[in-house]
Amino acid sequence: MTTYSPRSAHGGSLPRLGLAWITWRQHRFAFYGLLGMLAGFAMLMVVEGLRARSTYDQLGLARCASFTSGTCKQLAQELFSAYPPSWPLMFLLLLPGAFGAFIGGPLIARELEMGTYRFAWTQGAGRTRWLVTKLVLIAAVLVVVTAAYGVLYTWYNAPLDHVISRAFGNYLGFEFQGIAFPVQTLLAFTAAVFAGLLIRRTMITVGTVFLASFGLVAATVFKLRQHYMTPFTTAGSIGPRDWAVDTAYVDPAGHLLSHAQSQSLHSKWALLSSSGDGLPAVTFGNWLRAQHYTVVTSYHPAGRFWPFQFIEAGWMGLLILLLGIATIWLLRRRIG
Repeated sequence: MTTYSPRSAHGGSLPRLGLAWITWRQHRFAFYGLLGMLAGFAMLMVVEGLRARSTYDQLGLARCASFTSGTCKQLAQELFSAYPPSWPLMFLLLLPGAFGAFIGGPLIARELEMGTYRFAWTQGAGRTRWLVTKLVLIAAVLVVVTAAYGVLYTWYNAPLDHVISRAFGNYLGFEFQGIAFPVQTLLAFTAAVFAGLLIRRTMITVGTVFLASFGLVAATVFKLRQHYMTPFTTAGSIGPRDWAVDTAYVDPAGHLLSHAQSQSLHSKWALLSSSGDGLPAVTFGNWLRAQHYTVVTSYHPAGRFWPFQFIEAGWMGLLILLLGIATIWLLRRRIG
């Protein structure tokens, strides 16, 4: 019995550009949604970034050598007030999971759910070429768009970043001023394609991957990232862009205090300050030093920004590669 396998209009296998065109036709609305969502945030950043730059120039902040005291500190606060509240931009941390899930989730799951894979994978391309072409093209678009967005965020944040120095572990800064944002998006996209192959239901795949991706990003930001390298410790001060990850206290006898002992010491300082018997204007750290305690800070120096970026891109890139290989293998072996 002869099996019929449709070919292109020219009788040969489907041209590569033809498969790319089909990929665009199938996923153009998802990309329109992606660009539309990014355009909304981009307009906010462009408008507010231009306003902040105008305020920066009017205040003459370029002439200030330091913003820690005096008139320059007051002018820096005026610039800070010119920026919109930062909480809308926190939604940017949802974007890797959202883009990956909504674009990658339907890629295979929709074909399996609707049964159209029987037609799509017999059009002169084959299932492997069909999948690899889609993965490469869509991944390339995601990288370009998210990398460009990182450049825009860096431009938007430049005046504030010059005036108010923040630790390099600052969440939005780390995500968008390096390569973390594109890599996180690619990981969510690849995971969504793999999950769609297993679950075979589009909406369930999208929801599952979105929640899982956001959970992974949150766990990375709040728990994992600070452990990429062993922190330094110092009993002195650290730079404004260094990332302090922990603080410990050593008593006059040289013994490191436990967490409970540290809490007790802080409560004692708070009680003295509130009762008026202590020195309310003295910070907790200065009060400790006056009592001959030593404050020890664990920190990552600012120079570790790019090593941290490459470490994060490395382990996420390995997951992307493994998920891609597993998806291709399962598609070839398990789907009839």
